[in-house]
Amino acid sequence: MSTNADGTRTRRKTALRVETVARAALALVDSGGLESLTMRRLAVSLDVQLPTIYRLFDNKQALLDEMAETVLGGVLARVREDGEADWAGRAAALARAMRETLLAQRDGARIVGGTYTAKQHTLTLAETMLASMRDAGFPGDTALRANTTIFSFVLGEVLEQQGATGGEIETLTASLRGGRYPCLAAAPVELIVDFDARFDFGLRILLAGLSAELA
Repeated sequence: MSTNADGTRTRRKTALRVETVARAALALVDSGGLESLTMRRLAVSLDVQLPTIYRLFDNKQALLDEMAETVLGGVLARVREDGEADWAGRAAALARAMRETLLAQRDGARIVGGTYTAKQHTLTLAETMLASMRDAGFPGDTALRANTTIFSFVLGEVLEQQGATGGEIETLTASLRGGRYPCLAAAPVELIVDFDARFDFGLRILLAGLSAELA
């Protein structure tokens, strides 16, 4: 709000941009989690009336779609370029950049998962991955399925990591006492929450399978 000469308060009339609102929503999620995000709370944070938000977004899902688009807009900037990398190296770089981007935003995987936005950042990311695979010789249908498989793998791993609370190993270890699950009891269960290592392993296996498919 702004203050008039007589001391009264009036709301700002500055036109809001869609991206500005999406970033404000992401900031609210960063501070309180996705459950804390409501259209009303967002309007308050932006010092506008609730109808102003609804003029930009028909509903909360439309807002979430724009938030996902904003998050994914940061992926390509995180890619570590390697001019000598083959398609698998470029795919791995994109997957790692996407993981870093999602982890940098609280509940990032929940925001992006399940949204099917057809906007610039999302389409550019998909186009970059597909172009690399098509150049390597993958048929169009295989390249598309490979792209969605990698995308889903990254989302799933980040969702698991962002959902971890820190007590998973103790809970699992206590549940394995008694000999009912001997294979699990004999396994190094702490590896389950070694998220960096399990991501590297899964990505390596995934790309090896795609390489075999290409061959």
